Amino acid sequence: MRTLCLALAILSSTAAPAFACSVVQDYHVPTSLELAERADTILVGTVTGERKGGGQGGMVLVRPTLLLKGRELPRQVELWGWLAKSGELVTRSDPDELRRPNPDALRGGCTRYVFARDMKLLLFFERKDGKLVFAGYPFARVSEDVVSDESRWVKAVRIYAAVAALPKEERRAALIARRDALRARRDDADAAAIADDIDQELAAERTSLRD
Repeated sequence: MRTLCLALAILSSTAAPAFACSVVQDYHVPTSLELAERADTILVGTVTGERKGGGQGGMVLVRPTLLLKGRELPRQVELWGWLAKSGELVTRSDPDELRRPNPDALRGGCTRYVFARDMKLLLFFERKDGKLVFAGYPFARVSEDVVSDESRWVKAVRIYAAVAALPKEERRAALIARRDALRARRDDADAAAIADDIDQELAAERTSLRD
């Protein structure tokens, strides 16, 4: 489903604007595998600054440092939002989470929009009219912050990107094989968590086929 949210900025006297978000009735949040499949480029990058726009909006600037999917690492990318001001709360992503998005994505604006300088983000981009555009799917894990390039979420996205590159008829078997290989790793909390997440991807695939 390519129809994204309608985010409406409501001018107010507060430091940050409020937002109303609505999605089409049959919208479903893309799973991690679906995000990896749709994305032209997946990367990890560091927040370096912002480019202010009209009103209270703007763009957050990110310097890519690690390519997880795509032809080449861009020099710079951007996504809608702004840098946290002094005293403004920045909600960090749960480093153990693989399924639910950053809580800010569920608080009125479809995706999170407040970031901190030097924050490391894992981002999904799609190519439209020859240009990389942030894949801001509502309520999806499209802009999670990570501690390092070896974080649990980075490891999981590497797997989903590799599976998404396969022909569709081969993906289910590939997911099962990778899940079983992960389960064989004893005393590896990340491997166990990603294996459980793959089970949820497989269940979501069965549901979509029934629908």
